[in-house]
Amino acid sequence: MAQHGSDTWVIGLGEARTAAVLEDVSINEFAWEAIQPALREAGVELRQVTGAVTASQDFWDGRTISSMNVNEVACGSLGSEAKVAADGVQALGYAAARIADGDQHLNVVVAHAKESEGDAHTIELAAFDPYFERPLNPDDTLVAAFQAQALYRTGAASPEEAARVVVAARSRSEVLAAAAVEDVLSSPLTAEPLRELDRAPRMNAACALVVCDDAKRNELERPAVRVVATASRAGAYWRERADLTDMTPASAALHDALDQAGWALGDIELIEIAAPFAFQHLMIAAALGLGAGEQLVARFERGEVNASGGWLAGSAESVAGLHAVVFAARKLRAGEARRALVHATTGIAAQSHHVALLESAA
Repeated sequence: MAQHGSDTWVIGLGEARTAAVLEDVSINEFAWEAIQPALREAGVELRQVTGAVTASQDFWDGRTISSMNVNEVACGSLGSEAKVAADGVQALGYAAARIADGDQHLNVVVAHAKESEGDAHTIELAAFDPYFERPLNPDDTLVAAFQAQALYRTGAASPEEAARVVVAARSRSEVLAAAAVEDVLSSPLTAEPLRELDRAPRMNAACALVVCDDAKRNELERPAVRVVATASRAGAYWRERADLTDMTPASAALHDALDQAGWALGDIELIEIAAPFAFQHLMIAAALGLGAGEQLVARFERGEVNASGGWLAGSAESVAGLHAVVFAARKLRAGEARRALVHATTGIAAQSHHVALLESAA
Protein backbone atom coordinates (compact mmCIF):
# COMPACT_ATOMS: atom_id res chain seq x y z
CA MET A 1 0.00 0.00 0.00
CA ALA A 2 1.29 3.49 -0.82
CA GLN A 3 2.73 5.48 2.07
CA HIS A 4 0.82 8.66 2.89
CA GLY A 5 2.50 11.86 3.99
CA SER A 6 6.06 13.11 3.76
CA ASP A 7 9.35 11.26 3.59
CA THR A 8 11.13 13.53 6.06
CA TRP A 9 12.84 11.94 9.05
CA VAL A 10 14.07 13.26 12.40
CA ILE A 11 17.43 11.65 13.16
CA GLY A 12 18.83 13.96 15.85
CA LEU A 13 17.37 15.68 18.93
CA GLY A 14 18.91 18.32 21.17
CA GLU A 15 17.91 20.66 23.98
CA ALA A 16 19.72 23.48 25.72
CA ARG A 17 19.26 24.25 29.40
CA THR A 18 15.86 25.69 30.25
CA ALA A 19 16.09 28.34 32.94
CA ALA A 20 14.54 31.62 34.05
CA VAL A 21 17.92 33.39 33.86
CA LEU A 22 21.01 32.51 31.81
CA GLU A 23 23.82 35.03 31.95
CA ASP A 24 26.76 32.82 30.97
CA VAL A 25 25.98 32.34 27.26
CA SER A 26 25.23 34.52 24.26
CA ILE A 27 22.29 33.70 22.02
CA ASN A 28 24.35 31.82 19.45
CA GLU A 29 26.17 29.88 22.18
CA PHE A 30 22.80 29.03 23.67
CA ALA A 31 21.46 27.75 20.33
CA TRP A 32 24.63 25.68 19.90
CA GLU A 33 23.86 23.96 23.22
CA ALA A 34 20.83 22.48 21.49
CA ILE A 35 22.32 21.95 18.02
CA GLN A 36 25.51 20.16 19.09
CA PRO A 37 23.79 17.15 20.75
CA ALA A 38 21.33 16.91 17.84
CA LEU A 39 24.24 16.66 15.39
CA ARG A 40 25.93 14.10 17.62
CA GLU A 41 22.79 11.94 17.73
CA ALA A 42 22.47 12.16 13.95
CA GLY A 43 26.10 11.12 13.48
CA VAL A 44 26.95 14.14 11.33
CA GLU A 45 29.09 17.26 11.54
CA LEU A 46 27.95 20.81 10.96
CA ARG A 47 29.87 21.03 7.68
CA GLN A 48 27.70 18.23 6.27
CA VAL A 49 24.45 20.13 6.89
CA THR A 50 23.15 21.77 3.73
CA GLY A 51 20.67 24.14 5.32
CA ALA A 52 18.62 25.15 8.33
CA VAL A 53 15.22 26.52 9.24
CA THR A 54 15.21 28.59 12.43
CA ALA A 55 12.44 29.95 14.65
CA SER A 56 12.88 33.11 16.69
CA GLN A 57 11.56 36.64 17.20
CA ASP A 58 13.38 39.87 16.32
CA PHE A 59 12.01 41.77 19.30
CA TRP A 60 13.01 39.13 21.84
CA ASP A 61 16.52 38.98 20.39
CA GLY A 62 16.75 42.76 20.22
CA ARG A 63 17.82 42.85 16.57
CA THR A 64 16.35 42.86 13.10
CA ILE A 65 16.57 39.42 11.45
CA SER A 66 17.04 37.45 14.65
CA SER A 67 18.20 34.35 12.77
CA MET A 68 21.48 36.19 12.08
CA ASN A 69 22.32 35.38 15.70
CA VAL A 70 22.37 31.66 14.99
CA ASN A 71 22.88 30.95 11.28
CA GLU A 72 26.61 30.20 11.58
CA VAL A 73 25.94 27.54 14.24
CA ALA A 74 22.88 26.15 12.46
CA CYS A 75 24.14 25.56 8.94
CA GLY A 76 27.60 27.03 8.60
CA SER A 77 28.58 30.24 6.85
CA LEU A 78 27.65 29.00 3.36
CA GLY A 79 24.51 27.03 4.20
CA SER A 80 20.96 27.84 3.14
CA GLU A 81 19.11 29.35 6.10
CA ALA A 82 15.44 30.30 6.35
CA LYS A 83 13.56 31.66 9.34
CA VAL A 84 10.01 31.69 10.67
CA ALA A 85 8.86 34.24 13.24
CA ALA A 86 6.61 31.62 14.78
CA ASP A 87 6.82 28.39 16.72
CA GLY A 88 9.41 25.79 15.82
CA VAL A 89 6.64 23.43 14.68
CA GLN A 90 6.13 25.71 11.69
CA ALA A 91 9.90 25.66 11.11
CA LEU A 92 9.75 21.87 11.05
CA GLY A 93 7.02 22.06 8.41
CA TYR A 94 9.16 24.44 6.35
CA ALA A 95 12.13 22.07 6.56
CA ALA A 96 9.94 19.13 5.55
CA ALA A 97 8.80 21.08 2.48
CA ARG A 98 12.42 21.86 1.51
CA ILE A 99 13.29 18.18 1.77
CA ALA A 100 10.16 17.06 -0.08
CA ASP A 101 10.92 19.23 -3.12
CA GLY A 102 14.46 17.82 -3.33
CA ASP A 103 16.18 21.12 -2.57
CA GLN A 104 17.63 19.91 0.72
CA HIS A 105 18.69 16.50 2.04
CA LEU A 106 20.06 17.22 5.54
CA ASN A 107 18.80 20.17 7.59
CA VAL A 108 18.92 21.56 11.10
CA VAL A 109 15.73 22.92 12.65
CA VAL A 110 16.36 25.12 15.68
CA ALA A 111 14.21 27.38 17.86
CA HIS A 112 15.54 29.72 20.52
CA ALA A 113 14.37 32.44 22.89
CA LYS A 114 16.04 34.23 25.79
CA GLU A 115 13.00 35.81 27.40
CA SER A 116 15.01 37.02 30.39
CA GLU A 117 16.80 39.57 28.20
CA GLY A 118 13.79 41.70 27.26
CA ASP A 119 10.82 43.44 28.84
CA ALA A 120 7.78 41.35 27.89
CA HIS A 121 5.29 44.21 28.03
CA THR A 122 7.37 46.49 25.79
CA ILE A 123 7.95 43.69 23.29
CA GLU A 124 4.29 42.65 23.13
CA LEU A 125 3.18 46.26 22.82
CA ALA A 126 4.94 46.38 19.44
CA ALA A 127 2.35 43.96 18.03
CA PHE A 128 -0.42 46.56 18.39
CA ASP A 129 -1.51 49.38 16.11
CA PRO A 130 0.85 52.31 16.77
CA TYR A 131 -1.71 55.09 16.37
CA PHE A 132 -4.77 53.95 18.32
CA GLU A 133 -3.91 50.87 20.38
CA ARG A 134 -0.39 51.47 21.71
CA PRO A 135 -1.40 54.66 23.58
CA LEU A 136 -3.71 52.39 25.63
CA ASN A 137 -0.62 50.35 26.65
CA PRO A 138 -1.99 46.83 26.02
CA ASP A 139 -0.13 43.55 25.79
CA ASP A 140 -0.79 39.88 25.08
CA THR A 141 -2.02 39.22 28.62
CA LEU A 142 -4.68 41.91 28.34
CA VAL A 143 -6.12 40.44 25.15
CA ALA A 144 -5.86 36.95 26.61
CA ALA A 145 -7.97 38.22 29.51
CA PHE A 146 -10.66 39.34 27.04
CA GLN A 147 -10.47 35.86 25.52
CA ALA A 148 -10.68 34.12 28.91
CA GLN A 149 -13.65 36.24 29.94
CA ALA A 150 -15.46 35.28 26.74
CA LEU A 151 -14.65 31.58 27.23
CA TYR A 152 -15.71 31.50 30.87
CA ARG A 153 -19.00 33.27 30.04
CA THR A 154 -19.91 30.39 27.71
CA GLY A 155 -19.51 27.88 30.54
CA ALA A 156 -17.15 25.79 28.42
CA ALA A 157 -14.38 26.22 31.01
CA SER A 158 -13.75 27.86 34.37
CA PRO A 159 -10.81 29.39 36.25
CA GLU A 160 -10.74 26.31 38.48
CA GLU A 161 -10.45 23.98 35.49
CA ALA A 162 -7.67 26.10 34.00
CA ALA A 163 -5.89 26.00 37.37
CA ARG A 164 -6.03 22.19 37.29
CA VAL A 165 -4.29 22.25 33.90
CA VAL A 166 -1.51 24.35 35.44
CA VAL A 167 -1.18 21.94 38.37
CA ALA A 168 -0.96 18.96 35.99
CA ALA A 169 1.71 20.67 33.91
CA ARG A 170 3.87 21.69 36.85
CA SER A 171 3.67 18.19 38.33
CA ARG A 172 5.64 17.03 35.25
CA SER A 173 8.06 19.96 35.10
CA GLU A 174 11.80 19.56 35.51
CA VAL A 175 12.36 23.30 36.03
CA LEU A 176 9.29 24.70 37.83
CA ALA A 177 8.01 24.11 41.35
CA ALA A 178 4.84 22.11 41.82
CA ALA A 179 1.65 24.05 42.57
CA ALA A 180 -1.81 23.38 43.95
CA VAL A 181 -5.09 24.69 42.55
CA GLU A 182 -5.27 27.15 45.45
CA ASP A 183 -1.80 28.48 44.57
CA VAL A 184 -2.93 29.26 41.03
CA LEU A 185 -6.22 30.85 42.06
CA SER A 186 -4.55 33.01 44.73
CA SER A 187 -1.54 34.10 42.68
CA PRO A 188 -1.40 37.83 41.80
CA LEU A 189 -4.06 39.10 39.40
CA THR A 190 -2.59 40.16 36.03
CA ALA A 191 -5.73 41.05 34.05
CA GLU A 192 -9.17 39.93 35.19
CA PRO A 193 -9.80 36.95 35.29
CA LEU A 194 -6.18 35.85 34.71
CA ARG A 195 -3.64 35.35 37.44
CA GLU A 196 0.13 35.11 37.34
CA LEU A 197 0.26 31.30 37.36
CA ASP A 198 -2.32 31.04 34.57
CA ARG A 199 0.49 31.88 32.17
CA ALA A 200 3.70 29.98 31.52
CA PRO A 201 6.57 31.88 33.18
CA ARG A 202 9.13 33.62 30.99
CA MET A 203 12.05 31.31 30.33
CA ASN A 204 15.18 30.86 28.27
CA ALA A 205 14.94 27.80 26.05
CA ALA A 206 16.30 26.33 22.84
CA CYS A 207 15.95 23.01 21.07
CA ALA A 208 17.00 21.53 17.77
CA LEU A 209 16.37 18.69 15.34
CA VAL A 210 18.38 17.20 12.52
CA VAL A 211 16.06 16.16 9.70
CA CYS A 212 16.77 14.42 6.41
CA ASP A 213 15.27 12.56 3.47
CA ASP A 214 14.86 8.79 3.33
CA ALA A 215 18.04 8.18 1.32
CA LYS A 216 20.15 10.05 3.89
CA ARG A 217 18.43 8.21 6.74
CA ASN A 218 19.31 4.86 5.20
CA GLU A 219 22.88 6.00 4.63
CA LEU A 220 23.36 7.16 8.22
CA GLU A 221 21.43 4.28 9.82
CA ARG A 222 20.31 6.31 12.84
CA PRO A 223 17.21 5.83 15.02
CA ALA A 224 14.55 7.89 13.29
CA VAL A 225 11.02 9.25 13.55
CA ARG A 226 9.04 10.16 10.44
CA VAL A 227 7.47 13.59 10.04
CA VAL A 228 4.31 12.31 8.39
CA ALA A 229 2.53 15.62 7.89
CA THR A 230 2.58 19.26 8.94
CA ALA A 231 0.09 22.09 8.54
CA SER A 232 -0.38 25.71 9.60
CA ARG A 233 -3.47 27.90 9.64
CA ALA A 234 -3.70 31.55 10.71
CA GLY A 235 -6.80 33.30 11.99
CA ALA A 236 -7.52 37.00 11.77
CA TYR A 237 -5.75 39.57 13.93
CA TRP A 238 -7.38 39.62 17.37
CA ARG A 239 -9.52 42.74 16.90
CA GLU A 240 -10.87 41.45 13.58
CA ARG A 241 -12.26 38.28 15.13
CA ALA A 242 -15.97 38.23 15.92
CA ASP A 243 -15.38 35.56 18.57
CA LEU A 244 -12.03 35.28 20.32
CA THR A 245 -12.92 31.78 21.51
CA ASP A 246 -13.34 30.45 17.97
CA MET A 247 -10.41 28.10 17.36
CA THR A 248 -11.47 27.00 13.88
CA PRO A 249 -7.92 27.53 12.51
CA ALA A 250 -6.63 24.94 15.00
CA SER A 251 -9.20 22.41 13.85
CA ALA A 252 -8.50 23.23 10.20
CA ALA A 253 -4.74 22.77 10.63
CA LEU A 254 -5.28 19.40 12.30
CA HIS A 255 -7.60 18.17 9.56
CA ASP A 256 -5.19 19.37 6.87
CA ALA A 257 -2.46 17.27 8.48
CA LEU A 258 -4.70 14.24 9.05
CA ASP A 259 -5.76 14.32 5.39
CA GLN A 260 -2.12 14.37 4.28
CA ALA A 261 -1.30 11.47 6.60
CA GLY A 262 -4.39 9.40 5.86
CA TRP A 263 -4.96 9.12 9.62
CA ALA A 264 -7.94 9.53 11.91
CA LEU A 265 -7.64 11.33 15.24
CA GLY A 266 -8.24 8.04 17.03
CA ASP A 267 -5.05 6.62 15.49
CA ILE A 268 -2.91 8.98 17.60
CA GLU A 269 -1.60 7.86 20.99
CA LEU A 270 0.51 10.81 22.13
CA ILE A 271 -0.84 14.38 22.05
CA GLU A 272 0.99 17.60 22.95
CA ILE A 273 -0.43 21.14 22.92
CA ALA A 274 1.75 24.25 23.34
CA ALA A 275 0.03 27.47 24.38
CA PRO A 276 1.07 30.18 26.85
CA PHE A 277 -2.14 30.31 28.93
CA ALA A 278 -3.85 27.43 30.71
CA PHE A 279 -7.36 28.28 29.52
CA GLN A 280 -6.11 28.29 25.91
CA HIS A 281 -5.17 24.62 26.30
CA LEU A 282 -8.80 23.80 27.07
CA MET A 283 -10.10 25.95 24.22
CA ILE A 284 -7.67 24.51 21.67
CA ALA A 285 -8.03 20.92 22.86
CA ALA A 286 -11.79 21.15 22.44
CA ALA A 287 -11.33 22.48 18.90
CA LEU A 288 -9.01 19.55 18.15
CA GLY A 289 -11.76 17.14 19.16
CA LEU A 290 -10.16 15.97 22.40
CA GLY A 291 -13.22 16.48 24.58
CA ALA A 292 -14.68 19.15 26.81
CA GLY A 293 -15.38 20.00 30.42
CA GLU A 294 -14.43 17.65 33.23
CA GLN A 295 -13.53 14.85 30.83
CA LEU A 296 -11.00 17.05 29.03
CA VAL A 297 -9.45 18.42 32.22
CA ALA A 298 -9.03 14.84 33.46
CA ARG A 299 -7.13 13.97 30.27
CA PHE A 300 -4.57 16.67 31.09
CA GLU A 301 -4.35 15.43 34.68
CA ARG A 302 -3.77 11.82 33.59
CA GLY A 303 -1.15 12.87 31.04
CA GLU A 304 -3.17 11.67 28.05
CA VAL A 305 -2.71 15.22 26.76
CA ASN A 306 0.62 16.95 27.50
CA ALA A 307 2.50 14.12 29.12
CA SER A 308 5.51 16.45 28.94
CA GLY A 309 3.71 19.21 30.83
CA GLY A 310 4.04 21.44 27.77
CA TRP A 311 4.75 25.16 27.74
CA LEU A 312 3.21 25.54 31.22
CA ALA A 313 5.91 23.22 32.55
CA GLY A 314 8.70 25.53 31.34
CA SER A 315 9.57 26.62 27.83
CA ALA A 316 9.52 29.80 25.77
CA GLU A 317 7.90 31.51 22.82
CA SER A 318 8.98 30.01 19.47
CA VAL A 319 10.44 27.01 21.32
CA ALA A 320 7.53 25.38 23.15
CA GLY A 321 6.12 23.44 20.20
CA LEU A 322 9.52 22.18 19.09
CA HIS A 323 10.21 21.18 22.68
CA ALA A 324 7.08 19.03 22.43
CA VAL A 325 8.35 17.52 19.15
CA VAL A 326 11.60 16.53 20.89
CA PHE A 327 9.63 14.96 23.74
CA ALA A 328 7.30 13.09 21.39
CA ALA A 329 10.13 11.88 19.16
CA ARG A 330 11.93 10.39 22.17
CA LYS A 331 8.77 8.56 23.23
CA LEU A 332 8.25 7.21 19.71
CA ARG A 333 11.86 6.04 19.45
CA ALA A 334 11.52 4.28 22.80
CA GLY A 335 8.47 2.38 21.59
CA GLU A 336 6.12 4.03 24.11
CA ALA A 337 3.79 5.17 21.33
CA ARG A 338 3.57 4.77 17.57
CA ARG A 339 1.93 8.01 16.45
CA ALA A 340 2.01 11.52 17.89
CA LEU A 341 0.33 14.88 17.36
CA VAL A 342 2.06 18.13 18.31
CA HIS A 343 0.14 21.41 18.17
CA ALA A 344 1.56 24.87 18.85
CA THR A 345 0.06 28.33 18.71
CA THR A 346 1.59 31.74 18.08
CA GLY A 347 0.29 35.30 17.94
CA ILE A 348 -1.97 37.39 20.14
CA ALA A 349 -4.87 35.37 21.56
CA ALA A 350 -3.73 32.17 19.82
CA GLN A 351 -4.00 33.60 16.32
CA SER A 352 -1.98 31.00 14.39
CA HIS A 353 -1.88 27.23 14.73
CA HIS A 354 0.80 24.76 13.68
CA VAL A 355 0.47 20.97 13.66
CA ALA A 356 2.97 18.14 13.16
CA LEU A 357 2.14 14.44 12.95
CA LEU A 358 4.97 12.04 13.81
CA GLU A 359 5.33 8.28 13.47
CA SER A 360 7.86 5.78 14.76
CA ALA A 361 10.03 3.96 12.25
CA ALA A 362 8.91 0.54 13.53
